[in-house]
Amino acid sequence: MEFSISKKNLLECLNHFQSVVEKRNTIPILSNIKLIVDEKNGLEITATDLALEVSETLSANIIKSGGVTIPSQLFYDIIRKAPDSCNIELRKDEKVDLVYVAFNESRFSIPSLPVDDFPVMDLNELDTKIELESVSLKDLIDNCKFCMGLDESRQYLNGIYLHLSKNLISTVATDGHRLSKSSLTKDFSGDFEGIIIPKKTVLEISKILEEFEGKIALNFSKTRLKIHLGHIKIITKLINSSFPDYESVIPTANDQIMEVDCKSFSESIDRVSTISNEKFRTVKFDVSNNVCVVSSFGTEKSIGTENVKVGYSGPAFSINFNSRYVLDVLNIIKEGKVKFFFSKDTAPTILETPSIKNSLFLIMQMRA
Repeated sequence: MEFSISKKNLLECLNHFQSVVEKRNTIPILSNIKLIVDEKNGLEITATDLALEVSETLSANIIKSGGVTIPSQLFYDIIRKAPDSCNIELRKDEKVDLVYVAFNESRFSIPSLPVDDFPVMDLNELDTKIELESVSLKDLIDNCKFCMGLDESRQYLNGIYLHLSKNLISTVATDGHRLSKSSLTKDFSGDFEGIIIPKKTVLEISKILEEFEGKIALNFSKTRLKIHLGHIKIITKLINSSFPDYESVIPTANDQIMEVDCKSFSESIDRVSTISNEKFRTVKFDVSNNVCVVSSFGTEKSIGTENVKVGYSGPAFSINFNSRYVLDVLNIIKEGKVKFFFSKDTAPTILETPSIKNSLFLIMQMRA
């Protein structure tokens, strides 16, 4: 096997694999990436952790077809440190298990493992297919991913639930303390069962979407999902569980509505929460007559307060939140007006904004 390729193209590709390959592996070949070279398809690079597989095809100057697996981190570090304008030459010695990497005056030999030992994810029947614009999928993911859970005992919360909600393709994520839901604005004519996409896969897709524009094909069953993003293909296992009935926790009678400028309110909360206990990051809102007093209490009787002008004309009330949860939502919205729908009892608070259509954010209040 032998080929050459520009450093720029190769490094851009290798960047997509660095968080797929786990740093510590009990199976040595999972620390490797697979390189397959043939004159028809060019160069294909693949990485896997047995639950997620990412592959990408590249144009390269093919001298001899073949395949090999080489250590991902070592290869990445060599290419990353190569001069920017150089061409990378790679050749496998068939007699010994070594791969030779060369550029300019530099020469490296690195170990390899047989390409036939590299695991391949099985794709049974992927009976559902939907197509989305990249910007639509990006919005569905970005508006929800910050709410994904971390609890190993509740795996079904550790991802994003992609499903149909009132004929709209929707995503939902929750960690039990907060929830976000985002839907496309265009009706979907087909039908499919909801799937839970694991957190690691969601984050990988999100990264690739930052630099990809165009149509995206999603093929899936209850256990597998395959996504094509141009030259990149992602295959992942899905979380084999039922997502909870989230609709039942979205309150319908939150009639205490406060409207405020997103950016300035976010800055106020960020300033005041500096003083709060690091573990809980609690902030208190005292809302009355178009003013919200944001306050926080720290150690040794330290206090921070700030008065913020808001739109509110109902009865006065006080409520506590984890400041990080509120800031995460405001960082998604970024600018414009945001509405807080508060409840008279202990029901969660809803946040909505005209700038992000068909989305809502839910935050549980904290006890005083």
